[in-house]
Amino acid sequence: MTTLHSLLRNFLSSLISENEFNELIKNSLKICTAILSKRYYNYYPNFFNGDFSISDFAIDSISPLFIKDKSGELPIRRALQNWDKEITDEVAAYFFLSQIIGSRIEQEISKKLKEADPFFGKILRSINHLVETNKIKKVSWFGVVYLVEVEQTGITQKPLEAEFIENLPASMFVCTNEKIVNNIFHHIKTETDYFPAIPLNALIRKIKQVNGSFLQQNSPESKQENFEEALNVERVINESLNTVNERLEKFYLGKDKLNENETVILKKVLIDLSNDLKDGGISRGLYEYLSPHMIDLSMEDFYKRYHQTLDYLLRLLKKEIATRLVEK
Repeated sequence: MTTLHSLLRNFLSSLISENEFNELIKNSLKICTAILSKRYYNYYPNFFNGDFSISDFAIDSISPLFIKDKSGELPIRRALQNWDKEITDEVAAYFFLSQIIGSRIEQEISKKLKEADPFFGKILRSINHLVETNKIKKVSWFGVVYLVEVEQTGITQKPLEAEFIENLPASMFVCTNEKIVNNIFHHIKTETDYFPAIPLNALIRKIKQVNGSFLQQNSPESKQENFEEALNVERVINESLNTVNERLEKFYLGKDKLNENETVILKKVLIDLSNDLKDGGISRGLYEYLSPHMIDLSMEDFYKRYHQTLDYLLRLLKKEIATRLVEK
């Protein structure tokens, strides 16, 4: 078996054969799958058990590295050319691929979570606004995206793990996103020996967990000028469901594509799906959502009669939620 070091060396010098190129892709896929299994699966169980498998996600993550961009260049070749450390052995080769692949995983995680979870996108836009206004910045450490203070040029020593954010007290998160970030930076610098850097996706998960609506909320009597305007997530969900139900009744029931009983059942399923969206994401396949309401429904009949309709209604629900969140 050809070593990673020799594969990268041949690739950089354009001496790589087709078989070696395919072997480089296979090795990258193995590394990607290992990173996903060890670092991400436990953080996003609903995500990987519902919409995506780890193997499919790994393919989606590394594919852009091996497809020519608009300039006609392979992104992995450009990354190799711009790598500022010498790759002299297997350890260095593995380190390079782990960094590049880890970065692609973070990008793919954010992309798919924004698509699958409108509330994730809402928080991410808020964090990105802080980056755009030069209040914080993003850097990568072993493929994980971290937030650091603007005066930092990069991460110079080991930062904290995602579990650290998970275990922080809820009181640190009942305020604006900017205040949350400042609270965590202060806590890291005064209470720990870690480098002051915050793992981005772990931060978003914690904000979702603490705030229920996944966003800053506060009671009218506790409102302060630095608090973001409270968002009534129940109203966002209910308005979105009403729009989808209107479509269900008009297009499917009204045109005899579904009967009255089927329409009522699909409305119940949509409520189940909306509740899971609030609580972190779709947790299982669509058949598993529908089958408890139709006891004798086989998988074959589901795909023949209901899958296309339910999949469309779910996509419409996500779109309606996302639209309302952008308007807030």
